[in-house]
Amino acid sequence: MPANLQGTVEEGTRSSDERVVFLSTLPAGRRERQFALTVVLASALIFLAIAPFAKTPLVSVWAFIPMYEASLVVNDVITAVLLFGQFRILGSRALCVLASGYLFTASMTVAHALTFPGLFAATGLLGAGSQSTAWLYMFWHGGFPLFVIAYARLADTGYEPHGRARITVLSNLASVLVLAGGFTLLATAGQDALPAIMQGHRYTPAMIVVVSSVWALSLLALGILWRRRPHAVLDLWLMVVMCAWLFDIALAAVLNAGRFDLGFYAGRLYGLLAASFVLLVLLLENGRLYARLVGAHASERQERERAQRAEAAVAAANRELDQQNRSLEQTVRERSDRLLQSEKVAAMGSLLAGVAHELNNPLAVVLGQSHLLRESAPDSPIVARVGKVIAAAERCSRIVRNFLALARQRPAERGEISLAQVVREAVELLAYQLRTGGVEVSLRLAEDLPVLWADGHQLHQVVVNIVANAYQAMRRSGLPRRLTITAGLDPVARQLRLTIADTGPGIPADIRTRIFEPFFTTKPPGEGTGLGLSLCRGIVEEHGGTLTVESEPGQGAMFLITLPVLAPPAGRGASPDADAPPPVGAATILVVDDEPEIAALLVEALERDGHRAETAPNGAEALRALEQQQYDLVLSDTKMPVLDGIEFYRELERRFPVLVQRVIFVTGDVLDAEKRRFLEATGAPFLMKPFDLAEVRRVIRRRLAETARG
Repeated sequence: MPANLQGTVEEGTRSSDERVVFLSTLPAGRRERQFALTVVLASALIFLAIAPFAKTPLVSVWAFIPMYEASLVVNDVITAVLLFGQFRILGSRALCVLASGYLFTASMTVAHALTFPGLFAATGLLGAGSQSTAWLYMFWHGGFPLFVIAYARLADTGYEPHGRARITVLSNLASVLVLAGGFTLLATAGQDALPAIMQGHRYTPAMIVVVSSVWALSLLALGILWRRRPHAVLDLWLMVVMCAWLFDIALAAVLNAGRFDLGFYAGRLYGLLAASFVLLVLLLENGRLYARLVGAHASERQERERAQRAEAAVAAANRELDQQNRSLEQTVRERSDRLLQSEKVAAMGSLLAGVAHELNNPLAVVLGQSHLLRESAPDSPIVARVGKVIAAAERCSRIVRNFLALARQRPAERGEISLAQVVREAVELLAYQLRTGGVEVSLRLAEDLPVLWADGHQLHQVVVNIVANAYQAMRRSGLPRRLTITAGLDPVARQLRLTIADTGPGIPADIRTRIFEPFFTTKPPGEGTGLGLSLCRGIVEEHGGTLTVESEPGQGAMFLITLPVLAPPAGRGASPDADAPPPVGAATILVVDDEPEIAALLVEALERDGHRAETAPNGAEALRALEQQQYDLVLSDTKMPVLDGIEFYRELERRFPVLVQRVIFVTGDVLDAEKRRFLEATGAPFLMKPFDLAEVRRVIRRRLAETARG
């Protein structure tokens, strides 16, 4: 993304050239309109086919509810994060309102799932009654259209000064959570003040009035979006979303008879589609922006090549001098290309770090609350369901970590790693592409593989790059599409052998001899830089191994990686910190975090262990608390408003030097070089978001034991 888009931008001074590349400002073309219309017509035809049978009763599949609503929450949270990111760049208040709408739907979805009767408890959690879930559905489906209407009214009317964007985002987050909490409280504690719209799993006559009002709000939002001209691409897909929203409400609350009939299931599938449309086009937009950047790079390279030909014609009289000039120009060109590629990777790393930070906070809440619920739930059905939520959240966490590993720019950090685990995580990162591309993946990983002394993140990049290349090659070939990854030990050579074989079109001999050269690529413009395999071979050779390829046209390709099995350097074995910490008594602990949900989660976990815990929303408030009371331990976030974790620690060194040995940091931002250096310099233990409560407890016990000995 161009650097000038992220500088200081005042209201009304953003140029149209900078803003036209975003969905919210890019005018919808004829192709986009035709595609959106096709989606709406297909959805309408399916709706018309299902509508007569909406009241057909089906089997009650209880697992459908948590799976469906967990998918909604993940889609809506990611969409909100991406829209908040565009707001911070463009400053459009309309984008901020729309992002808040998606965050509102995610919050209401969580409340709806928790109160669903028979899912986690007979009448639902949170003190829900027989009417709570149905009213939450109405508040949920009536609230989002209001956010869409506000977006349409605010579009192109106001921009936020760049310096206030962060404050605006935080205030909107707080407002949305308060609004969702108010509706939840009204539907649970105040349900007696609301008309009865459910009788068992069936609707009452009052439901028609309520759901008609909700449906009318969605229709109104669609009409206002249609009247707003000219339509941006985002407007176009929001209209598609509202059409799917109308089909959702009609099937799930108007045409059907109650829960678990055909309309109930079909309506929720329309709801999932509605939650996915904008997310998909936002992700496609990111890819399109990257393609534009690569295209600009290609144009620049073509200009340089024309300049070189002109220089060659002028220098024809002196061949020796011309040869020297060409050699010098080649060196400059390669270094320029490497510098440009480094800047692109650094920009992607910054974007991924921001997205990861925004995702890690809600993931930490989901994981932590799920662990607490599992600890307190007495019956096994709830424990089993919570286990599924934990497994899904941990998978999201692994995907975020894998993306960060791809953007990581730091010296190699070697340790004992499992090659089989590296391969599994790389395949998991690309699982969706491989599955939707019809690629059958076969993992043949020997169970007795020895551990490697290597940089796991670098090897992860190697496997991801080769597997991604295989997938792209097989897309251009027919079926079957198979990817076979085999890992084994050569006991004679003391080497691990990893082969990645595909059934793609193969590699011709003239190309096979050059595929490891820097900047050599056979992909169309915008699909590759020619650096991937060159970097992969460099990484493998730095580990003392080899990377080769065997292929014939029409016979697929097989990449072979060999890595030596080396013992760790002396003194680099297992850390003594791995030992279980001794038990400790109750302590007074200060939790410093600007995320209320994370702070409350940590307090509850600590109090369950017998500790006394208090919270502070930032470093300044924490310092005031330390002036009034003594604490045995301080658990602090690193990224906070007013006074962040780094400045808070420096104030502790100056004003409370004894406490610097009693600090534990919590962070979700691992790509920030300054933060890494700070954590390494302090030597203080730190926890990565999203964290495991068991790990939190181990680190706290160990830190308390260390301070007790000291």
